[in-house]
Amino acid sequence: MKLYSLILVFIVIFKMKTGEGIESFSYREDYRNYIKIVVNHIRSRIRSNEIRNLKLQQDSKNTISILEAFQKNKYMQNTRRNYSFTVSVLNFKYTEILKKFLDYIDIILNKCKQFNDKHLLENFIYCVTSLAEEVKNSKTMLENLYNAMKFISYIDVRFVFQSIVPNVIIDEIDFFQQYILQRTSETSSLDLNSLPNLNDSETNFKNLNEFYTEALEKVNNLFQNSNIIDTSIKTDLTFQLKECSNGNDSYLVYLTCSKLNSFYNETIEIWYENLGFEQFLNPNTLEFKPPKYSEIILNDGIKAFNILRQEIGWKKMNHINILYNGKQLGVDRIMKDKIDNINFQIKKEHVTQLLRCRYTEIIKNYHVLLSAILYICNYDAKLFKNNCLIKLFDSFNKSKKMFEGLNKALNTLKNLSIWSDNNNSHSNLQKILKWVDDILCFLKNNEFSYDKFSGQPDYYKNEAFEMLLNTFINFRNIFSIDLNNDISNMNGRCIMTKPFYEKFKIINNFKIVASSLNNPSTQVYLNACSFFEIFCENVYTFCYEGLGFRKVNRLNSN
Repeated sequence: MKLYSLILVFIVIFKMKTGEGIESFSYREDYRNYIKIVVNHIRSRIRSNEIRNLKLQQDSKNTISILEAFQKNKYMQNTRRNYSFTVSVLNFKYTEILKKFLDYIDIILNKCKQFNDKHLLENFIYCVTSLAEEVKNSKTMLENLYNAMKFISYIDVRFVFQSIVPNVIIDEIDFFQQYILQRTSETSSLDLNSLPNLNDSETNFKNLNEFYTEALEKVNNLFQNSNIIDTSIKTDLTFQLKECSNGNDSYLVYLTCSKLNSFYNETIEIWYENLGFEQFLNPNTLEFKPPKYSEIILNDGIKAFNILRQEIGWKKMNHINILYNGKQLGVDRIMKDKIDNINFQIKKEHVTQLLRCRYTEIIKNYHVLLSAILYICNYDAKLFKNNCLIKLFDSFNKSKKMFEGLNKALNTLKNLSIWSDNNNSHSNLQKILKWVDDILCFLKNNEFSYDKFSGQPDYYKNEAFEMLLNTFINFRNIFSIDLNNDISNMNGRCIMTKPFYEKFKIINNFKIVASSLNNPSTQVYLNACSFFEIFCENVYTFCYEGLGFRKVNRLNSN
C-alpha cells in the first residue's frame, strides 16, 4: 500500500512538472498542421497556367519544374519543401506584378516627357494628372499584396521547421504601399476637368520619376536574388499599347491608364482573393483558425503585448536588430502590427528575442562599469581606496532597484507563458532571469550599503573591506565566465549597431572629466559611481516602466 501511494505521488508530481511540456508539444503539432493546411490551400489555388514556364533553381546545377512540384500529391508530405516552393512562387509572381505596374508607369512617364519636351503643356498636365490619379488607384491592390505577405510573415517558421526557409518580400511591397499612402494623403482626388497648374504637374512628374527609379532598383534586385527562372516568352507591353492607340499619343495615355485599372482588378482576384488570404486573415471556418496554446494565456498575452508595444521605451532599442530565419528585423518592424491571435505566436518570439538582446547588453555594460570602477579604486584612486570602495559598494547596492525592475518584467512574461520553453531558442529568457535572480540574491545576502561603514573605526573597515571585496570579486569572476560564454554566441541572434562599453575607454573618459576639477583622484571615482548610478536608474525607467510592464502588472492585479 505504501509503495502504491509513493508511486501515485510520483505520477502526480511528474504530471505537474511535464503538463506544460505536453501542452506545448500538442500545440506545436496543431500549429504545424495549421500551417500545412494553409500552404496546401494556397498551393491548390495557384493556377497551372501561371506557373507553367517557371523553374526553381535548387543549386548551381539542378532545377525543378514548378508545375511538376505543384502537381497534386507531389511533395505533399514534405511540409518544409512544400512551404518553400509556395513562398518562392509567390515572391516571384508578386515581383512580376510590381514590375508590370512599373512598366505601365514608365510608358506614361515617357509620354509625359515627350509632351513637355514639345511644349505641349496642356497635354503634359493632362498626362501627369492622369498618371498621378492612376497610381493612387493602385492602393487597394498594393494593400492586398502587402496583407498577403504580412500573413505569411506571421508564420513562425523557426517553430515549425527549425531550418532556414525563404522569407517573403514584404519590405519591398511595403515601400510601394507607403509611397501610395503618402500620395493619397497629400492630395485629394483631382478633377480632370479642372486641371492643376503647370508647377503642380512638374512637381508631380519629378516625384513620380524619383519613385519609379527607386522602385525599379528594388524590383530588379528581387529578380536578381530570386531562385525562380522564368522561361516564358515576354511580350512588349509598349508595342501592344501603341498598336491599339494607332499613334494617338493622348489616347495612348488614356488606354494605358485604363489597362492599369484592369490590371489592378485582375491581380486582386487571382493573387489575393483566389488564394484565400481574406479567409486566412479573417477566418470564419475552423480549419483556417490558428490553434490556441491556451485560451487564458492567449487572451492575457495579447492584451499584455498590445500594452507593451505602444510604449516609448522600445525606441531605446533602435540600435538592435534580431536575426530571425536569416533576416534582420528592427524594432519598428517587430512592433509595427497590432497583436492578435493570428500573429501572436511569431510576435512573442520576436519581442522576447529582442528583449534578450537588450537585457544581455544591459548586463554586459553593467559588468563593464563595475570592473572599471574597481580598477579605478585599485590604481587611479589607490590613495583613497577605502573611500572609493565604500562608494563602489554603495552604488552596487543601489543597483538592486534596476534588477528588481528587470525581475518584475521577466516574471511578468514568464507568468503569462509568453516566452519560449526551449532552452536552445534565441528567444528563451531563462538565462537572463537566472542572471538577474543571482545578482539580486547576492545583493540581499551581502550588506554593501554605505551605512555599514559609516562612522566605523578603520580596523573594522579594513577587515570588512577585505571580506566584502573577496566576496565581490569571486562572484564577479564566476558571473563573468557565464556572461562571456553567452555573449560569444550572441551574433547568432542579435545585430548590435552600438558597441558594448569598453573598460579602459570609459575609464579614460572619467579621468578626462575629473582632470579639470579639484582633487582629480577623488573626483574620478565619484564621477564613475555617479555615471553607474544614472545608468542603473535609466535602465529601470526605460526597461521596466518605459516598456509598460508596470501597466501590465497593474492590469493583472485588477
